[in-house]
Amino acid sequence: MYSYEIAKLLKLRYNLISIKEYIEICNSSQVDHIKYEDEQFKVWTNDGYTFTFKIRRNWYEIFNSI
Repeated sequence: MYSYEIAKLLKLRYNLISIKEYIEICNSSQVDHIKYEDEQFKVWTNDGYTFTFKIRRNWYEIFNSI
């Protein structure tokens, strides 16, 4: 996944993505490093982009936490 694809995905999802989408981003050869802080993720790419986003919870996870 290229940086422009990550940017497009995050814009479409209002910076709230699924765990599957998070894994796709992490597997990108462009991702340099990732930081988790204050309940959100920050990703830096090797071509100078920086992205901040959160991961949404599945309904299954929400049901099982009640």
